[in-house]
Amino acid sequence: MFKKTSVFILLSLLIISAFSHTASAHTVNPVNPNAQATTKELMNWLAHLPNRSENRILSGAFGGFTNASFSMKEANRIKNATGQSPAIYGCDYSSGWLEKPYISDITETIDYSCNSDLISYWKSGGIPQISLHLANPASSIFGKNASHISNSEYEKILDSSTTEGKRLEAVLSKVADGLDQLKNEGVPVLFRPLHEMNGEWFWWGLTEYNKKDSQRFSLYKQLYQKIYHYMTDTRGLDNLIWVYSPDANRDFKTDFYPGSSYVDIVGLDAYFSDNFTIQGYDELTALNKPFAFTEIGTQKQDGNLDYSAFLNTVKQKYPKTVYFLTWDEVHSPSVNKGGSSFYNDSWTLNKGEMWEGSSLTPIVE
Repeated sequence: MFKKTSVFILLSLLIISAFSHTASAHTVNPVNPNAQATTKELMNWLAHLPNRSENRILSGAFGGFTNASFSMKEANRIKNATGQSPAIYGCDYSSGWLEKPYISDITETIDYSCNSDLISYWKSGGIPQISLHLANPASSIFGKNASHISNSEYEKILDSSTTEGKRLEAVLSKVADGLDQLKNEGVPVLFRPLHEMNGEWFWWGLTEYNKKDSQRFSLYKQLYQKIYHYMTDTRGLDNLIWVYSPDANRDFKTDFYPGSSYVDIVGLDAYFSDNFTIQGYDELTALNKPFAFTEIGTQKQDGNLDYSAFLNTVKQKYPKTVYFLTWDEVHSPSVNKGGSSFYNDSWTLNKGEMWEGSSLTPIVE
């Protein structure tokens, strides 16, 4: 009787153990159910990085606006300063909000010639990130047109039958052409449209500092969802990982959130003077999506940002972070403090360190 009971208990424990292991093992898929196999693999891998004890945060840097200044210069500067290259390298297809000669065709604000460098970056062990500083479709000429738009103008941009709506669709079509080139090369993309929407400096965002505008929240969601459906359903771009990134220094970080069916990664664009006072981490991680610092930099821009100290703060206060991306040359680890320690820390994953042969490094549950 004792032996039978003991065997039964042992078998029961084994079954419970096996069930618990199966229950804890989970796959995190992109919101696009038709995502390419490599994109699915990358998304799941990213989502599990916080389970590791080391090699758990991807480094990243911005390479510039394609039709203004994109190059590999920043990646090379970081490599010279730290001995490492960023795992993620960013490009912006549109600098349509910047000062430049005025033009009458909104599609001329889109340039995806950075693709050749991004394809090479992927093939050599990195990940591309693409953002969009889209020109304002409510304008008739395009240059420095980051001016605010009213909610009624916003509604016209969402309406495909209007001049403004047709401009939006024309510009999105050209953006999609660029993303399609990457898809055809099998390159997954961290795609970050309409960022810092809770700030008052982009036409798609708020019109005043921390102004609560429920209609604006709704219009933004409609715009984001329109872009998602166009890229995903109409153009079949199944290589995108969708990133939602409000500004850390403004309120309403989740009021603009378009919904869990439209976002793969949530993040903060954080420019700070005190690592420990960055706002929004708890609010965004509560959305149950992988978290990133989608832009980081210093408010003072005096070369005194200590990246090593920032990483130590991440370990203590923001441990779910899966990647960071430093923005622009003035914020670069190569011209601030602690860059080498930042890039060579045991927590940091750099270009060429994500793969074991043709497979991503093992997932930790």
